[in-house]
Amino acid sequence: MLDADSLGAVLDLFEEHVYIGIVTADQRYEGHYATSSLERFVGGRHAPGAEFGGLWETLIHEDDRAAREQFHARVFAGLESETTYRVVGLDGITRTIRDHARPVRRADGSVLVQGIISDVTSRAEADARAAEAAGRFFTLLDVVGEHVYVCAARPDGTLEELFQGPGADRLLGGAEPDEAMANWDAAIHPDDRDAYDAFIAASIRGERSEVEYRLRGADGLTRWVHDRAATCARPDGTLEISGIVSDVTDRRRLEDELRRTMAEMAVAHQELEEARRAAEIIAHTDELTGALSRRRFATLAAETHAHDRGLLLLDADHFKRINDRYGHAIGDQVLVELAARIRRELAGRDLFSRWGGEEFVVLFAGVSSDAELRDKAERIRAAVGSDPVVCGPLRLDLTVSIGAARASGAINLEHLIDAADRALYVAKARGRDQVCLPTDSSIAAVTERSLRTPDQPDPLQMARAVAHAASVGQSERHDHLLVVADLCGAVASRLGLDDAGILRCRLGGLLHDVGKVAVPDLILNKPSTLTRAEWEVMRSHSTHGESIVLEFEDLREIAPIVRHHHERFDGGGYPDGLAGEAIPLEARIVAAVDTYAAIVADRCYRPARTSAEACAELRRASGTQFDPRIVDALLEQLDASPVAARAELSAA
Repeated sequence: MLDADSLGAVLDLFEEHVYIGIVTADQRYEGHYATSSLERFVGGRHAPGAEFGGLWETLIHEDDRAAREQFHARVFAGLESETTYRVVGLDGITRTIRDHARPVRRADGSVLVQGIISDVTSRAEADARAAEAAGRFFTLLDVVGEHVYVCAARPDGTLEELFQGPGADRLLGGAEPDEAMANWDAAIHPDDRDAYDAFIAASIRGERSEVEYRLRGADGLTRWVHDRAATCARPDGTLEISGIVSDVTDRRRLEDELRRTMAEMAVAHQELEEARRAAEIIAHTDELTGALSRRRFATLAAETHAHDRGLLLLDADHFKRINDRYGHAIGDQVLVELAARIRRELAGRDLFSRWGGEEFVVLFAGVSSDAELRDKAERIRAAVGSDPVVCGPLRLDLTVSIGAARASGAINLEHLIDAADRALYVAKARGRDQVCLPTDSSIAAVTERSLRTPDQPDPLQMARAVAHAASVGQSERHDHLLVVADLCGAVASRLGLDDAGILRCRLGGLLHDVGKVAVPDLILNKPSTLTRAEWEVMRSHSTHGESIVLEFEDLREIAPIVRHHHERFDGGGYPDGLAGEAIPLEARIVAAVDTYAAIVADRCYRPARTSAEACAELRRASGTQFDPRIVDALLEQLDASPVAARAELSAA
């Protein structure tokens, strides 16, 4: 067996101090034994024979004396006790001591005390650092608005709360969470209950899970929280669930605002796109009938690279009578129905445009023969005349005359339209409501005069009369219009136009300025520069002229010439800003000839210039204001037949 000294040496190895003493009946403590390790606890060697108890009592930290006295009271009462307190050593170092004592009451009324003292300074410091770190961690969580919890999953599927970090009260709007977190459960928004229950069920199954849900706080505010949890197995086989809850209300609010903004932007973009499409439709279509505008038709036709194209030029028969008898409102209804009947007979890639007034044009792709083109035209003609047009109580019979022309390979749209126009003229002369092609046997032999019945007036004579009447009182003399008319006819002939085309050019030359009757004389005869307002009035003469010509059935085919003789080849003219071949060929001829004749004539604002100067102006404007091909033909005509003597030309 070990003696007391040997036992003390062993205990010294473990840095423990053992003491044995007697508490007498009168509550005095008498030390009987103490190991030598006491020096480490008191920080130095005490005097031999010194009273251990007395020395020890003097070293106890002032703040811990009350705890030490309570410990002694329990021991003196015969109760096994343990306490922790601090000792300020003889070396000035403060140590944390754990004192464990076991009392044994003796027969004489005294108490034998057996105790062991351990230096737990390092452990206490570690615990203090851990507590400080935990405090900082919880403070950080509190600052960032996060709440930490730990709970255990019971076998019955319920949860047992093991630990709650700070911050739950803030998430609950000021309410302190109860131990079972029942108020947390009650605060969950009803609409989020299923998501929360699924989250808890996944956690209980041992799955890592997360969820976002709303808490209705005691302060009346609803907060969004993000709850994420991880599980691990405990030694007893149950699961321990550790989680952290973050306040994501601001993020959800920003996300909601972003979604609303994106939705509003999407709606605004959709509205803008719809407005753009509507504007594009308005710009590209005829407002009344919904057919392509003339300009859009010309653009799309130029972009179409298919060969073997066929073109129809359709004219509503006797449409002027409908307007004169029933008014323009009824006339518009008839045009809308006419366009609808034509459109129903077309395929998706066919181009359909309102050409002007009651005229429409259709361009087919892939028409390989005249017979196929005629068949398409006849189907449209039959569809138009199949049933009367119903306008309220009115039932109006409607027919169309159709001129058709076809071209293989690369085509010139202008030439194709001219060919269809000539065929249309024949169809109308034959009695209307029929289809004509340039290949019809009678077309080549038909002339402008032979197509006219004896009771029909000569359109050239009619045009001269109208031009003369319009020029009365104007500075522009009637003989100037005759010069323009004849020179237009000569240029048309040089360009290879047929008799009908030459006649249209002569008529256009006579009547291109007939609309000036609507312009006040003060503007027409003003010797100085026109104001912007006066210029707008002057520009209106082309549309007024078109309206006047449309009143004469035998002159109506030249209405486009009158309307467009001030268009520019580069698109900068008026009234419609047409460009290139979209401008009727005859209108381009009249534009160049009229400019030449105006330069060599006296005006109220300047004297006449020479023919050479006029030719130089034409060359300068070739390709911008005028069609270069027409300028070349006009200059060739002027070289071949000088017009210095205008009377000779007008008498030709």
